Amino acid sequence: MDLHRNQVDLTEVKESGVPVVWILGGPGSGRGTQCEHLQLKHGYVHLSSGDLLRHEVMSGSKRGLQLYKLMEMGELVPAEIVLDILAEAMAAKVKGASGFLIDGYPADMEEAIKFEKHIVPVTRIVYLDLPSEVMMKRLVSRANFDDKKDSIIKRIENFEKKTLPVIEKYCHKVVKIDANRSAQEIFPDMLSSLQGELSSGGRAVL
Repeated sequence: MDLHRNQVDLTEVKESGVPVVWILGGPGSGRGTQCEHLQLKHGYVHLSSGDLLRHEVMSGSKRGLQLYKLMEMGELVPAEIVLDILAEAMAAKVKGASGFLIDGYPADMEEAIKFEKHIVPVTRIVYLDLPSEVMMKRLVSRANFDDKKDSIIKRIENFEKKTLPVIEKYCHKVVKIDANRSAQEIFPDMLSSLQGELSSGGRAVL
């Protein structure tokens, strides 16, 4: 499928020097909820790759219609397209931002490498760790158009096979948080994850 691409001017994003934090975790790990709270508390801009893709689908654009077909099947959207959409959102919102929370991105090593090469190096990674059986229960109770059982299973498998290696590769920038708790219990650890320096010896665990 020949997907439509847009050109984006990222000069202001590159020159801003604001921290960029990847919020990673499997589907249903509560990334969005935590990012919304952090956005209110810190003035960071929250960008959810899933929400941005769904918004593009709902817009009815040529690119959105192409994305709908992929997402309905639980397939990963090509790295270049996700990067384009993220870059557009970052360029639009960088003015006045104290940082970016990139939620649910990168999905794999290719996306991680492309983001650092074409946008900016990641400052920190917060990993919301959740057992796959809990992911399944949470997503079944939700009702997004891409939350059908077969696509949920595929998304969990994609996370375990493709996203976990990113967390291992960037372990020196990772703060790992137990996500098998209530949102209220997790939030203080999310706040702590954005503060202080990471140890040179590897990931911090909260």
